[in-house]
Amino acid sequence: MTTPEPSDAGDFSRVHPLSPFIRGGLVIVAVVGYFFSQQVESLLGAAGSVEPGEGGPVSLLLPALAVGATVLGAIGLGLLSWWFTRYRLGDTSLEMHSGAVMRQHRQVRYDRIQTVDLVRPLLARLTGLSEVRVESAGGGDSHVAIAYLTKGDAEAVRVRLLQLAADAQVESPPPGAQEVDGTAGVTADATADATTDQTPVVRPATTPSPDPGVPLLRVPAERLVGSVILGWDTIAFVLVLGSASVGGLFAGGAAVGGVLPVLLVTGGRSLLRVTRWYGLTVAQRGETLTSQRGLTDTRHSSVPLQRVQAIEVRQPLLWRIPGWWSLKVNVAGARIGAASGDDSESVLVPVATTAEVLRLLAAVTQDPATTAEVESLITGTPEGFVPVPSRARWFHPFAAERMGHLAGTRALLIRSGRLDHVVQVVPWGRIQSLTVRQGPLDRRLDLATVDLVSTLGPVRPRAEHLSTTGAAALERSAASRSSHARRGAIGPVGCDPTPDTVDWTR
Repeated sequence: MTTPEPSDAGDFSRVHPLSPFIRGGLVIVAVVGYFFSQQVESLLGAAGSVEPGEGGPVSLLLPALAVGATVLGAIGLGLLSWWFTRYRLGDTSLEMHSGAVMRQHRQVRYDRIQTVDLVRPLLARLTGLSEVRVESAGGGDSHVAIAYLTKGDAEAVRVRLLQLAADAQVESPPPGAQEVDGTAGVTADATADATTDQTPVVRPATTPSPDPGVPLLRVPAERLVGSVILGWDTIAFVLVLGSASVGGLFAGGAAVGGVLPVLLVTGGRSLLRVTRWYGLTVAQRGETLTSQRGLTDTRHSSVPLQRVQAIEVRQPLLWRIPGWWSLKVNVAGARIGAASGDDSESVLVPVATTAEVLRLLAAVTQDPATTAEVESLITGTPEGFVPVPSRARWFHPFAAERMGHLAGTRALLIRSGRLDHVVQVVPWGRIQSLTVRQGPLDRRLDLATVDLVSTLGPVRPRAEHLSTTGAAALERSAASRSSHARRGAIGPVGCDPTPDTVDWTR
């Protein structure tokens, strides 16, 4: 396959001829062929047209013809689909043509590209093919998948798209962007453009390359398996299995059969977690975090640091023994893995040690002060931490002493959870809006909850059950700081590196 240059105005390039069959054609052929053969045999038997021991070749002819016709039809449709599936890297956008009857022409402008991932399902790996998945600002339906190309061509297309996207964002800033030190800036959050002030962002014209970058993390297989064993799914599995065993003594097989679906679901989720995250490695390449993972289906993903809006580190109950944490992020314009519909993709790193999590935070925020503040919340209670009032114990009897927030230098940090320890990080410049709400019991206890609106993603920042005066103070402080951060010259990552030039409201 030949990768077209962006200046070429010639023909589109086709994907690999095996692409339609890798997308499920072989499975469909097998299933449909088997179904037709069984149906034909059933009809022949019901009609009694063939007596036992007689007409053997005749009884096999019709099923064989049905299977052959199905296979040939599927191959023909697959080749027709391949013929009309083409792509081109144009001057300003990626173009994709598909469809033999219902024609579809999709375009993704280079300056709207958020991530470019490589995905290799099992059948694709067996045939040496890869899918290039392009995610653009606009949500889960905004992706374009070039499926499939040879491994070398897919990597070349991915690198070229990343380069074109970086060049387009530097050369064509959106209206309202400011110039900072002679470099064109663009808005930091495409989703927030309509609801918040324009955010100038300095984007140096970096050129992506196949270089693996600076390694940050590698998750060993034994740790991944250990995290599954110590996870909530395993705890639920053991509890349900124990209940079924006790119930079986009194109700017999009915009790075991009733919990069998629960056991299958929890066991299946644990197995999928291992296969999806097997061999995870994370590296930093310029302003992008890259990750590779997968046992049966491999995936090469990228997270642009300038698009990270909120961060959450979480430690389940049994993970405290080895000291493990998971890390999630909200990414503006696109959810990680949105094209695949895989909820596990919302997690950036499924399990890491405390030191590794802090190293990842330092890479994401590019701010030592914020990383140190997170560490202080993990290891103890730092000065300036605002706890929830004692009356909040009515809502959180075992976690009230841990809950509260810290107004950090560059971000708001929220700590919560007793069973699961949770620390959320929201850079001041990434807060889109705030909502203060009270339920009936909150009003009776003079409490309030502050919701911080972030982009769509797994992290939902929320400071729960503060005193009403504390909630009002947090609202004023967050509004002041976020407004200042958006007016300042924000760097290529989420945390505001500008000096404190105003008096903050505590």
